[in-house]
Amino acid sequence: MNTETRAPTRRREPERAPPSKSVPDAITRIAAGHAELLEMFTAFENTRSVANKRFLVQHICTSVAVQAQVQAELFYPAIETNPPQPKPEHTALDALVSHIQRLEPVSEQVDQPIEQLAQQVKLHVSTLRDVVFPQAQNSGVDLVELGERMARRKAELIAQQA
Repeated sequence: MNTETRAPTRRREPERAPPSKSVPDAITRIAAGHAELLEMFTAFENTRSVANKRFLVQHICTSVAVQAQVQAELFYPAIETNPPQPKPEHTALDALVSHIQRLEPVSEQVDQPIEQLAQQVKLHVSTLRDVVFPQAQNSGVDLVELGERMARRKAELIAQQA
């Protein structure tokens, strides 16, 4: 009889790679910009402060204009196989932003156009999520590199407006 006892076998845990910081791609960057915009619309709706309304109107208009320009200049041309055409929703958003910018940011006159802009942005976000983003994912375009170019262009446009 063998009275030797063996030490329990220790199972080796699989080595885990350190968590990597993922670089946001073009889709993630666009979605983050839209989420930020939707938060601003909610903040506008919930504020009564004149200073906050002024700030939010300016920030909303700048964000919509910059995001639309970046998408038109870089995102759509990169993922579309045909020559890019102006997007009707961007044209409508631009017209509404121009109208809002001519209004006094704290008057009741601005509330309805901001609400209309919020609705148009929500429809645009839905179209991107359901139609355009899947097209982009299947386009073969390096979406990380495109996202980096978009971030640089966005920063340039914001700096120009400062």
